[in-house]
Amino acid sequence: MRSAEATPDPPYGERAVSWTTVWRDLYPEDGVDPHDDEAAAEIHRLRGLVAAQASETEEVLARILRSLDPETRINLSAGQLLGAVRKKLAGRGNPSHEQVLGTVNAAILRRNRVLHDAVTIGSVWREYATGGGEWQPVIAFLGDDESDEMQLRSDLSLQQEATGAAVRILRELATVEAAERPTEVAES
Repeated sequence: MRSAEATPDPPYGERAVSWTTVWRDLYPEDGVDPHDDEAAAEIHRLRGLVAAQASETEEVLARILRSLDPETRINLSAGQLLGAVRKKLAGRGNPSHEQVLGTVNAAILRRNRVLHDAVTIGSVWREYATGGGEWQPVIAFLGDDESDEMQLRSDLSLQQEATGAAVRILRELATVEAAERPTEVAES
């Protein structure tokens, strides 16, 4: 843990802000369209949960790989870990492994989209009858796809399923390993 001395406060507080918000603050004369960071806050919160859960699955994949090959390098990306685990499990004759790892693969692909695609909030200008107006969010995009909190909750659910699937394989390997260990027979 870092010490509490002189930790700088984030300039925008403890929240995610879009690059367009930063641009507007730095160069207001450029007239960049506004981004509704408040409307995107829940999307960003859920993206963070997806990322955190995905890292748990990566940890389990690394443990599976280490269980299968104690000498192997485990500081790999999630996709590389998955590929290595698939290769190591291929000869074990358990067809359910591929189905389970299919769930993990789907979660990795979805995690990549959730984390690497930009959030765009589509807003419309609503005029007030008394004059003036405000931007009101009407749609959210993650990359090129329309998205919302329900989709991201579904993504989080997939990440949690993937973690559970990987844990089942890890436990199976631990159980098999324990059964294969020679037992000591007590002498009478």
